[in-house]
Amino acid sequence: MDELKRAKHRALYLLERCDRTEQELRTKLSRNYEPEIVEAAIRYVKEYEYIDDKRYAVNYLKSRGQIKSRRQIEQELLYKKGISRDVLEEACMETEPQDERLLIRRWMEKKHMIPETATQEEQRRFYLFLMRRGFQSEDILHELRGG
Repeated sequence: MDELKRAKHRALYLLERCDRTEQELRTKLSRNYEPEIVEAAIRYVKEYEYIDDKRYAVNYLKSRGQIKSRRQIEQELLYKKGISRDVLEEACMETEPQDERLLIRRWMEKKHMIPETATQEEQRRFYLFLMRRGFQSEDILHELRGG
């Protein structure tokens, strides 16, 4: 079996196990194949719509939107998954906007954060915790003040 055929089979095998972005597939294939072989295998799976970055981004936004802030998800898609900004914007238009305040309330419940009984230091640490996860300051403060 020639290299291109092997690369196509490998690409299909990787996609069969889980959906991937074009960049993720390219990275996996480039470990074992030359760049021109990788590109030909990518073209092949794109031709049959086995990879579609927009579809991947929409699914990722929907599945992660119940636990992560929109900003954190967008950062993951752009920088970890290699989705282009244009594709991300299209995917965002296709998905329902999430209620970030509801997610903050879930985090409050999970972390046993009760603003009325928490010290100022505990509230500050919780605020910073949520900021690192990409939540908006105004949403965090709104929920810490009792909504």
